Amino acid sequence: MRGIATASALCVAALLAACGGGDDNNTAASNTTPTTPAQPAAKAGGVIDRFEIVSTADAYNGATPPGAAGPYQVITGIVHGKLLPSDADNAGIVDLANAPTDADGYVNYTTDVVILRPKSAANARRVLFYDVVNRGNKLGAGSYVGGGSVLTTGAAPASTFPSLLQKGYTIVWSGWQGGIAQTGNGAGAAVGVSFPVAKNKDGTSITGLSREEFVPDFAGGSPTTIPLTYVPASLTDRSEITFTARQSWLNASGQEDYASPSTPVTTWNYVSNADGTVSVSFTPPTTVPGPNGTQVAPDAGTIYTFTYRAKDPTVNGIGFAAVRDLVSFLRNSDKDAQGNANPLNDMKNAPCVLGTGCAATQNSNFDVAIGEGISQSGRFLRDFLYQGFNKDAKGKPVFEGLMPVIPAGRRTWTNLRFSQIGRWSKEHEDHFMPGDQFPFAYNVITDPLTGVNDGLLKKCLATSTCPKIMQIDGSYEWWGGRASLVVTDGAGNDLTLPDNVRYYMVAGTQHGGGNGVTTGLYTISGVCQLPGSPVAETPVTRALIPAMERWLVSNTAPPASQYPTVASGTLVTPTAIGLPDFTNVVIPLGANATPTPLSFTYTGVTNQVFVTDYTNAAPVVNLTKQYRVLVPKVDANGNETTGVLVPDVKVPLATYTGFNIRAAGHSIGEGCTSNGGAIPFAMNAAAKGSGSDSRQTLADLYTGRADYQNKVTNAANTLVSQGYLLPLDATNVFSANAANVSPQLITNP
Repeated sequence: MRGIATASALCVAALLAACGGGDDNNTAASNTTPTTPAQPAAKAGGVIDRFEIVSTADAYNGATPPGAAGPYQVITGIVHGKLLPSDADNAGIVDLANAPTDADGYVNYTTDVVILRPKSAANARRVLFYDVVNRGNKLGAGSYVGGGSVLTTGAAPASTFPSLLQKGYTIVWSGWQGGIAQTGNGAGAAVGVSFPVAKNKDGTSITGLSREEFVPDFAGGSPTTIPLTYVPASLTDRSEITFTARQSWLNASGQEDYASPSTPVTTWNYVSNADGTVSVSFTPPTTVPGPNGTQVAPDAGTIYTFTYRAKDPTVNGIGFAAVRDLVSFLRNSDKDAQGNANPLNDMKNAPCVLGTGCAATQNSNFDVAIGEGISQSGRFLRDFLYQGFNKDAKGKPVFEGLMPVIPAGRRTWTNLRFSQIGRWSKEHEDHFMPGDQFPFAYNVITDPLTGVNDGLLKKCLATSTCPKIMQIDGSYEWWGGRASLVVTDGAGNDLTLPDNVRYYMVAGTQHGGGNGVTTGLYTISGVCQLPGSPVAETPVTRALIPAMERWLVSNTAPPASQYPTVASGTLVTPTAIGLPDFTNVVIPLGANATPTPLSFTYTGVTNQVFVTDYTNAAPVVNLTKQYRVLVPKVDANGNETTGVLVPDVKVPLATYTGFNIRAAGHSIGEGCTSNGGAIPFAMNAAAKGSGSDSRQTLADLYTGRADYQNKVTNAANTLVSQGYLLPLDATNVFSANAANVSPQLITNP
């Protein structure tokens, strides 16, 4: 790993105005009028000490992306950053004061950084688009940039793909997540970090109880080996260890409770790995508590909980400040603290975003910065905003626009001692994880259960640094992520969104959406009881990015928010959604659309949330204080009627749900990870057989494949006219997919 450069003093005028020389004593004594000595300027709270460029290469082998004004370039680097623990803007970073410091009192860290920029500033527009990496992965490269997975040697985005490069954006990725190792090659590998470990003042290890959860079919790898996030404080002392197994968090009253019945796991041992990490190898118990007070054999869905005393927590909250300081540097600084030039300085010469009426001299490299993140990365942005990191050292916004994508009502488990950043609460897996408590909404409101007054916008309102926000969720986020709490008050009442916030629900999707409906043929995987939902979601986000730019630059109103509400009767309790009865239906499955019996019992399973105290490793759940989680109502065919209805849902071949249920052998009846579901329509009345399917058939809906395809195209074009789809996606995603519908399903041409 590359070393972190340090200097005996940070003598950069823009940061430390008092560094350097002055009058000597003789000169001062010769003054006839005594003067007050100049006071040293306050140290900067966050410093980009060195922006190390590892490599600069042409993107896409030098090919100009179709629709772009010119070729692109990839800059791969390492950011050497410094944070002053005593600075007010860093005061909220847990354990920063316990991290080692250099001679100037700064905590040092490094992160990978990758920049995809127009090779010539003349071909750029002054928009910085920051895609928050997800577990070190550049998800936005596939979703919004397109082309090959390797930026330097992969294929350029196709002409049929609405790439951000066509708009002249500069795209930035950087590390922020502790536990994702820095590679120095973020363009071709994971985008990681090197963060310090907190220690006691005497240099000894900080210890504390830490809780790991393990579900075999969710974690992957060995079904009886638990990788530990932190090394145990002792490999021999078992006095504080609790190791349990259960099939569900539900208690006898149907509430998700950390104290729900469990069985001790007694046969286990630590395994020291070659890379310095430690795992737990165990033998499952013979039986574990099952539904309705039964005892059942453990299976692939069993929940194992291991609590132990860990040591040496990483200062993971640095990730928020690292993003804040890097984006601010790229926008506003000419050079780093070592005097190396900002590699984006020439963007001052790029055309301004408005295109006309631009200032002759630009004071910064970019007019606007948009922060976007998918899933975990969207939760990061909600947390980044909530914890006050959208204010830079000069009191200006870091990002003018934020686009959290599929974060639902959650934030992250990042800025806490012994945090486990990759975990996020679901109904079954990782249910009890910090980051799922009030506030959920952007509005500053009083929590109806605790009386606390708070909201995601509270800190930025106090500093006048609030961005404009578009949050985009799918249906799953309402079932598995409590997204209703973003737009309701926790007691079941609608909120009026703040003027700077828009919210969009894409109906019928699982977490992240699918590739869209193509043939309409489905199979069942075995883990879940239903096939997964293929409904596409990303094309909607692609259309909203240019809408965000227009909203920021010219205050052009974006497409209206789209989501269900209590007032309209479209946001209801899980028992009132109106789902058809699927306990005895016959549906077409497999490559030949074979009529197949399905018995699916809807239980209304959602990701419950109660007021929970996460102060200690074992959460304390207040079962008398439950937030009211609501979900979208459906029509007679089982499809949602509100939100952005992409053609997959508007012109359906199936019922598409934002939930799915675990199958036998996988903790049957529990929520099935982050999957949605698809329940295909019967081809015609005869194909329903002896089942009781009340839904329309494909023959009822479409006279033939051409009719289906025309209706898909019309639905897509309507969304284009409303601003929820781009023309290229209407044609090359939805219309193109519809052309592949199987004649096994719709037999007429």
